[in-house]
Amino acid sequence: MNVLVIDGHPNLQESTANAAIYKHYQQTTEWLIHNLAVYQGDIQEEQAALLRADVIVVQFPLYWSTFPAVLKKWIDDVFTYGFAFGPDGSKLKDKKLVFSITAGATADSYSENGFNFMPLSVYQQAFEHAFRAAEMDIVDTIVTFEMNANPDEGGDKDKTIELAQNHAEAVTHAVTTLIGKL
Repeated sequence: MNVLVIDGHPNLQESTANAAIYKHYQQTTEWLIHNLAVYQGDIQEEQAALLRADVIVVQFPLYWSTFPAVLKKWIDDVFTYGFAFGPDGSKLKDKKLVFSITAGATADSYSENGFNFMPLSVYQQAFEHAFRAAEMDIVDTIVTFEMNANPDEGGDKDKTIELAQNHAEAVTHAVTTLIGKL
């Protein structure tokens, strides 16, 4: 089975959580990882990789309750008319997709009374939109909160690394289970 990870972190050298997750995938899987921080705009290669994949994992940190700009640019470039949508589009229809998301804030902050003003499910509608429009099959969304390693913001690096490891193992398990069903 071919698993493609679209890593939407803009700078893994400055990351604790997403860098640990990326390292876990590299060390424990045979998955193909496309790091969008070094994406060079090869649209045909990105589209071909999506077509070859049996399972696609979209990994990103929540930035202001959505995905980082590098992932938005990739979607804008790759999910083209005639490929991801349109009369001759839907080439990604029924592709299995797992969202893997890290969030620095607490789960409780995603509520009408919390810091983020709305439940995560409301934000989720926005970041899922392009993938739903491409008729992909979103089979799981794995979110880990409190992934803040910055002590100046109340974060804890050791706790973040532990959470990242647990997150990576949960994603790996979800993908392995999904592959077993295909």
